[in-house]
Amino acid sequence: MHVKLTQTYSHTACLVGCRQVRSRHLRRPLQVSRSALSGKWEKDKENSDLVAYENMLTLLGLRGIKKTAAVKLINGLEIDQASSPPHFTVRYVVSRMQFLQTVEHFAFDQQIEMPRRDGQDGTQTATLTDVGDGLQTVITWGEPNPVTLIENYTEVQQDTLITEAKAQAGGQTLCCKQVSTIWCC
Repeated sequence: MHVKLTQTYSHTACLVGCRQVRSRHLRRPLQVSRSALSGKWEKDKENSDLVAYENMLTLLGLRGIKKTAAVKLINGLEIDQASSPPHFTVRYVVSRMQFLQTVEHFAFDQQIEMPRRDGQDGTQTATLTDVGDGLQTVITWGEPNPVTLIENYTEVQQDTLITEAKAQAGGQTLCCKQVSTIWCC
């Protein structure tokens, strides 16, 4: 059983350098400590831009069961963040078919190699930086379908996480916003 905490919103816009997309935030994000994002976060489907998310998955090259799982089965994120040693781990919470679950490990100010998020052979490289009001990951992979994916994780209030993503591939750039609330009990 889980409880979704209540929230209210006002309007702001997507990542810099991407077409302006109206998104819903509580207020301008506050300074975030490196451990503030840890926890289990439930995807708020009502306030997330699911159409833009699905379009971005297509741009990233996800197809078939991987894309279906990402769109329909990912219920949220579980974030583990610590300062000793400094790291950031994101596990995408999948309701069914646990074998599709993706876990990505990042280290602050270091380039890490890991399996590609799109499921293709090869690896992706990723960096993690503290951007003052949250954390930013930059993920890149090469052929087939070379991609650069920038994700900003910002807690705009104690119980609300905003993940803004900007993907660049094949000469296109797409943005999407996911809203998650703390998953408790």
